[in-house]
Amino acid sequence: MRKLLRNNLGFICLIMGMALFRTAVADWNPVPSSSMEPTIFPGDVVLVNKMLLGPSIPFTHSRLFSLGEPEQGDIITFYPPGIEKQYVKRVIGVPGDSIRTDGLRLYVNDQLVALGELDIDEQNRLITALETLNGRAHQVRVISNRSIVQVPDAITVPQGSYFVMGDFRNNSEDSRFWGFVPEENIIGKVTRLLLSTADERSFLSSLGQTLN
Repeated sequence: MRKLLRNNLGFICLIMGMALFRTAVADWNPVPSSSMEPTIFPGDVVLVNKMLLGPSIPFTHSRLFSLGEPEQGDIITFYPPGIEKQYVKRVIGVPGDSIRTDGLRLYVNDQLVALGELDIDEQNRLITALETLNGRAHQVRVISNRSIVQVPDAITVPQGSYFVMGDFRNNSEDSRFWGFVPEENIIGKVTRLLLSTADERSFLSSLGQTLN
């Protein structure tokens, strides 16, 4: 055993270093679902920057210390309450925000979030619009013949928690279903694509593409 360890010490250190890097600094995750379309497609591999929120304690869900907090419009990875599976969604409300929805319209602190001109794909029954949240624009999408789960009465995001939704508003399981995301469940911020095998993207042009 000692001889085996001695002969493979460099490789073992490399593997351990990669594991520590992925758990504490940055990670990459394949996305299997369409809940964040048209921002993120199934087949995308996203880069998760854990240092933007604070370095993680290796092999845990906790952070050593906080460098900042998620903002409205950020895309984050996290564990929903009571679910041991990573999700990728967009932050809609931060602590203290009031949230309600009406169809595709979103209200934050009683202010209508700007919604640009609709793009209607009648063949695939898709409606896409440009939404501007916290001064940053991103696309949101719905299936025209499917209902949208609403937040008809304003709810306030409690301290230490966040309200998140998928960009594909009626094809996403998010805070409208299982509630707020505790801060300690947040893994990191999705900043860009690492690569993509999605049919909707060119493999070469997707390498390192920034995500809004």
